[in-house]
Amino acid sequence: MKKKHLIWLLSFLMAPPLHAGIMPAGTRVIYHAENRERSLMLANTNTYPVIVQSWIDKGEGNPDAADAPFVVLPAVFRLLPGARQGLRIIYNGDPLPQDRESVFWINLYEIPPVTKNSAAPAHLTVAMNTQLKLFWRPKAITLTPEEAVEKLAFRLVADGTRWEVECDNPTPLNISFSSITLLNGKAERNVTAQTDMMTPAFSKRRYPIDLHSVSPAAQQVRFHYLNDEGGMLARTTPLRR
Repeated sequence: MKKKHLIWLLSFLMAPPLHAGIMPAGTRVIYHAENRERSLMLANTNTYPVIVQSWIDKGEGNPDAADAPFVVLPAVFRLLPGARQGLRIIYNGDPLPQDRESVFWINLYEIPPVTKNSAAPAHLTVAMNTQLKLFWRPKAITLTPEEAVEKLAFRLVADGTRWEVECDNPTPLNISFSSITLLNGKAERNVTAQTDMMTPAFSKRRYPIDLHSVSPAAQQVRFHYLNDEGGMLARTTPLRR
């Protein structure tokens, strides 16, 4: 799950402390093409009610720019403290590639209440946007992430004065990593952590290494990836030359 805390200035009024309190039941949603719709359960972990706006886009985080082929119902709702709300995600049928997964973002934009208390110091009223990925998977794709990662190839590449780990993903699935580590005997070196470490389907992506110099003698790569349920699994594979 990817959380982008987008702080929007609403007013200089009293508001609850800043944190995202709308919690989805999962960190990702897999939308199989044969499904009529998908559901996502939300819970309000705040001690106060919030207004939630939900939509799906391509990562912009702006409902006015959203052009994804999905409808979310309800689009706007009020959620009491501790309450739950189910979202319905419906594909509108617009054409999408049939040979690979398509990736979109579910946005959960929560607005806290404004407390009108003239005796209290002024605070910023802010809204939080929590994002998680939606993967639309065509009927023809039966490959699982566990099978797809067996086909990944990693190699060291030089980019000027620094080294990078290149991941070649020849599969129709998008593979999301939480970490990638070079192994050379007992020595370990991680790639630079990033908010989104996904290698798209049928694509290559390079991940910079923390240090600008690294011995190309590394023999293996250990990586942690996310499966369809959002669970993190580990795998070690030889480094290609």
